[in-house]
Amino acid sequence: MRDGAARCTTVDCRSVLSHLYKISFQRTTMAGEAIVQLWNEWAIQILVLLSFAMQIFLFLFAGKRRRGSSDVLRILLWLGYLMADTTAVYTLGHLSISGSLHKHKLLVFWAPFLLVHLGSQDTITAYSLEDNQLWPRHLLNLGVQAFGVAYVLYKHIANIPATLGLATCLMFIIGVIKYGERIWALKRATIDNVQAGVPGFLTLPNYYHALPPSGPAGTEEHDEEELLLFAQAVLPLCKGAMTDYPVFLADSNKDTASVSDIWVKWNWKAMCKLVEMELSLMYDILYTKSTVIHTWYGYCIRFFSPLATIIAFVLFQLSANKDGYNNRVDVAITYILLVGAFLLDMVSVFTTVMSTRTCHKFWDMGWTKLGRCILSLRRHIKAAGVNNRGWSGYVRQFNLLHFCSRDKKRLGIQVAKRMGLVVWWNKWHYSHAVVISVDVKELLFKCVWKVLQEIHDPASANGENSGEEPTTMPMMPDRNQNLCCRRESYSHTAKRRMRLHQALDLGAELQEGILAWHICTDVFLLCGDTPKDARSSTYVKAIKVVSNYMAFLIAIRPGTIPGLELRITYDRTLIDLERTWSYLKDSVDLSSATREKTLASELRTNTRQRTIDTHGPSYAKLLLELVGSNPAKSCSGIISSYRELESVAMDKLKRLMPHLELSWEADGVFNMSKALALILDTWVRLLILASSRCRGDVHARHINCGGELSTIIWLMEEHASMFCHG
Repeated sequence: MRDGAARCTTVDCRSVLSHLYKISFQRTTMAGEAIVQLWNEWAIQILVLLSFAMQIFLFLFAGKRRRGSSDVLRILLWLGYLMADTTAVYTLGHLSISGSLHKHKLLVFWAPFLLVHLGSQDTITAYSLEDNQLWPRHLLNLGVQAFGVAYVLYKHIANIPATLGLATCLMFIIGVIKYGERIWALKRATIDNVQAGVPGFLTLPNYYHALPPSGPAGTEEHDEEELLLFAQAVLPLCKGAMTDYPVFLADSNKDTASVSDIWVKWNWKAMCKLVEMELSLMYDILYTKSTVIHTWYGYCIRFFSPLATIIAFVLFQLSANKDGYNNRVDVAITYILLVGAFLLDMVSVFTTVMSTRTCHKFWDMGWTKLGRCILSLRRHIKAAGVNNRGWSGYVRQFNLLHFCSRDKKRLGIQVAKRMGLVVWWNKWHYSHAVVISVDVKELLFKCVWKVLQEIHDPASANGENSGEEPTTMPMMPDRNQNLCCRRESYSHTAKRRMRLHQALDLGAELQEGILAWHICTDVFLLCGDTPKDARSSTYVKAIKVVSNYMAFLIAIRPGTIPGLELRITYDRTLIDLERTWSYLKDSVDLSSATREKTLASELRTNTRQRTIDTHGPSYAKLLLELVGSNPAKSCSGIISSYRELESVAMDKLKRLMPHLELSWEADGVFNMSKALALILDTWVRLLILASSRCRGDVHARHINCGGELSTIIWLMEEHASMFCHG
């Protein structure tokens, strides 16, 4: 009896479960059918609104890349850039085969708007530099999509009112023109075309004396708007540097080709701002429609496009009043597309009229009143401010000691190993971005400026007023100066590059010197007692920022550090550091900061065992011993003893730190402050050398994410050498 009851219970349970499964399956099927039915009925409406939403997103956020943006926003912009084109193309294909056009007459009117969306916004034409090379693909796509829209019009235009047909044809013309404008902008933004646009000779404007004053009457101070105008004028210097077609600044009124009198009146802050503004202008050229907007046909498009949209809107209103449309959703979407297109066009017109290039053209054409009006409006809204044209200050960081002393048993590392993403994980999980503070930026660029003056203009660097800096913005060219940009001869190019090479030559592979100095810096700072005063703290921050930034370039972006054995040198250094850390098994459970300090102490005390094939620990040990001995004779004795033991390492150190032995001759003291100053000076020289050896197109490739510190340093060096040309 009990067995029978149990069998009945089992059967009942099975039947109940089977019944529940059938009910859930039926509900799931019904829900799926409802979703499919909803998609079939409203697919085109959803896709059209999605395409328009992508354009709004790109319009609002694409320009933020000029100053740098978060990783999340960059990913979203990348997805938006790809989805904008994909959505428009897919929707056009869906329209061409859809059978609902007979019921929804306005769907035919929407087809040209998708061509307008393929034309993209003025704020973005390419996401990366390589996208500019794909302009032939976009040209082919224009032909295919234009044919698709024409096919939709041919097939259904007889079924819509005549006024709506005229509006559709008008928007079709606008769509073809805008997509063609984007393709032309992509073509003109390729490196070859940018190089072709670098003038062999170009006279700079000299209207700066006639600009309305920005400060109190009687002052000679020049604001950022005037500096942006000057950056626009000398932009051929930046174009030539990035395309390996160097030009220089000259005064055609003089027999010599030097404008060093202007150079002397510039300080590091003015040159840094000028370079930042030039890079922002180069971003506009390479990644937006800037090169096409400021042409006669670009101006015509901006005049004709909103006018045509208004006419299309009026024609749509006439057709709606005459025939009427029953589907309110379709009517609402049509209004959204028309009003949205008109507003975007008007914003494009406003930004074009208010741009620096337009102001520059007006002044050049003699229309001074219009130029003054635009300049005053730009000053009122602070269009050339740091938030729009300045560098964000983001600097990526990567530390070798932190990476090699990591805990390899953590869950993230184990998951990455199983997924085969350990290399990607190690690179991006252990790197981060910091924003350098104002005091660190000032110290760093002052040091850069000092080194550049020593290299390119020793007279001004060692002159009587070398320690004084102008308190105002730099002097602009006046009416007596006829400045021009000229093509630089090969002999002059070779001469200035040789001058830089002789001043910063390491006598070894660059990456080897960077890695050795990075390890030396970490060991010195972690094992030494740095002062707590504000000045020393600023030096320590600047040293850490540059040291970790250079390590990031080698580890994550090796293309920016030229060298014959870059990856071999870096991989060998990692292996040596990890081998050294493996001897310290008892330190695995310590905190991250403590592990780094433990590894640094081991490198300092264990240099003779040579577990690491670099001179970095030896340099750190030498500097720590020098700091601990004040008398000059003792310092000289320490240097001599190290030279006897490691002559090769000391020869390289002399190139890395040329002023080491001169630092204690004046007062017979070598303290921590002098050591920090020398370490930062070495990092500055390494940074200048690395940035100058990097190709111009590599620098251009990184402008789309806010620009690199090395790019700013490189362009400052290019301007320094070209301003002091002779």
